[in-house]
Amino acid sequence: MSGQGSIHMARHGYLRWPVLAGLMVLVGAGFAVLPAHPAQAVIGGQKSSTAAAPWTVTINLWRQTDTYPRSGQFCGGTLVTPRKVVTAAHCVVDEAPTDLGVVAGRTDLRRHDGRMRKVTKAWIHPRFGRHLENDVAVLTLDKPMPPQYTPLPVATAADTGPYRPGTRARVHGWGLLDNEGREANVLRSANLRVLADRTCQRLNPWGDIDPKMHVCANDPVTGAHHAEGDSGGPLVAGGKLIGIVSWLAGGNATTPTTGVYTRVAAFSREIGRQLG
Repeated sequence: MSGQGSIHMARHGYLRWPVLAGLMVLVGAGFAVLPAHPAQAVIGGQKSSTAAAPWTVTINLWRQTDTYPRSGQFCGGTLVTPRKVVTAAHCVVDEAPTDLGVVAGRTDLRRHDGRMRKVTKAWIHPRFGRHLENDVAVLTLDKPMPPQYTPLPVATAADTGPYRPGTRARVHGWGLLDNEGREANVLRSANLRVLADRTCQRLNPWGDIDPKMHVCANDPVTGAHHAEGDSGGPLVAGGKLIGIVSWLAGGNATTPTTGVYTRVAAFSREIGRQLG
């Protein structure tokens, strides 16, 4: 991007500076994030399955679930109880809950398998901002998912180990396969390493990283990271949900791309209040 670092939201067509659904938008000295349909596939990853990650779900436009390419999927999410899904706020902030659906157990978006549920309520963090601070939301489903779709525990403030630099983590999603815009129809995943907060801040040219609410991860060898379309999906370490796919930072000739995730442990109390 002309030598500039890029910061991408990982929802299809819902990107941070400098790419926003093909548009560049500046407002004064800040950046405006405009709505569209989120997602990026795991770049540098490999095929996976919902059998291996049964808590990984798709967020869909309900009316398009079985009639639209890729099942109408535009974001990912994580089943944390049979009726609750954690995702990114930027995925759903501009959508009416009644327009949303969640699908579990659908590895291939071209198929009609798995279980679909309607969304009856969407809690969005009250301090969510268009610069992606507090990028967390919780969806309530109309009916519980069947028991074969095992929920994933949410990291809490006591879970410091999964956030240590160098910790192995795994990201899951349906998004772009590469920087050429090829979409993934099949769930993919990638093994990543959690980055030190200072490293993450150094890789982000705009200074938007807040270690209190963000965690970064990538693969320093292969360059694997999440992509557009993976927004809202899980970053997993130590058997817990430690991050929510939010945006991408870096990505120029001198700065490697790194995934920026909402630090779930920082919001565990707010999330917990929505799970009752």
